Amino acid sequence: MTDGHGSPQDPSGATPGVWREIYHGGSPAAEAEHFTDLADVVVGIQRTNQRKSGSQVPRRTFHAKIVVGVDNAELAFRDDLPADLQAGELTAGARLPAVVRLSNASGAIRPDGSPDLRGAALRLTLPSGREHDLLMTSYPVSHARDAHQFVEIARIGAGPKPLVLPRMLVTFGPSETARVLHNLRQANRPSPGLARESYWSRGAVLWGDAGPVRFRLGPLNPLSPPEGAAPRTPSPSDSPDALQADFAARLSDSPVRFALHVQKFVSERLTPIEDGAVEWKESDSPWLPVAVLTIPPQNILTAQGRAARDHVDALAFNPWNAPAEFRPLGNLNRARRTVYAASARRWQAR
Repeated sequence: MTDGHGSPQDPSGATPGVWREIYHGGSPAAEAEHFTDLADVVVGIQRTNQRKSGSQVPRRTFHAKIVVGVDNAELAFRDDLPADLQAGELTAGARLPAVVRLSNASGAIRPDGSPDLRGAALRLTLPSGREHDLLMTSYPVSHARDAHQFVEIARIGAGPKPLVLPRMLVTFGPSETARVLHNLRQANRPSPGLARESYWSRGAVLWGDAGPVRFRLGPLNPLSPPEGAAPRTPSPSDSPDALQADFAARLSDSPVRFALHVQKFVSERLTPIEDGAVEWKESDSPWLPVAVLTIPPQNILTAQGRAARDHVDALAFNPWNAPAEFRPLGNLNRARRTVYAASARRWQAR
């Protein structure tokens, strides 16, 4: 598979723009069998989280706590969107209805002030009536290189806390354990507010003729209050729902906007597809603006707002819910097709 859209030269001498996917076990069939085994582990983690929380019903394995859920947003593509970034129904000037789910990433329901990763999920309604999901989290890269490592880390993390470090050292060795823990410490932190976060796809997806890209959603509004102004958040920062209250206050009198950017694949060395733990550096592949997401002013704390949130929370977002020209790429993303389906079946059977 090749793409020749003016990618920068790779200093290593490798042909720029040439990309491929490498399957675990050497073939799609072997990889699919491996992913089925991983899905069984994820469902087990789901049961463990349910038992530890005392919940009578299963929750999402990750991103269990929704903070914001709205069904009246819009993703508007640039009128001057370059031809090579137009694909399928994502074209210059397109204005697409969007459902937005913002969440804490933990599989357990915890106070919003807890250190955590945050997630953003969009569901676009295309002119044809089809749907297109975009999933992102608030750190540029995954702590795991591939699906096997991701599930092993999740399984260890769901066990007794005193045994997490010893088990990681045995499973991954000192160097890789240090890398994973550093990444997790950097990614899991208190949030300044979900309207002020940036959210990355982390893994690559196909973007039509442009080839593989990663995408990012970043705040567009001037979000900091004027110096000396009263805090916008109407509840204490240690409130269990402080992030929801902050977002509700911002949205009560003005829209919240995010810019959507994409970053093109350059080469296997600089922008690898299969290793989810490697950041695609902006110095190697600049971020290119493609669209603006607008969440209109509204009261998300009314009965109507909470009903919309509950509706959004019942949706099963999946990066594979997308047209073929936007299919997810790489081991972590290919695994999500199987793992998300298994997790969603149990969660939606509540």
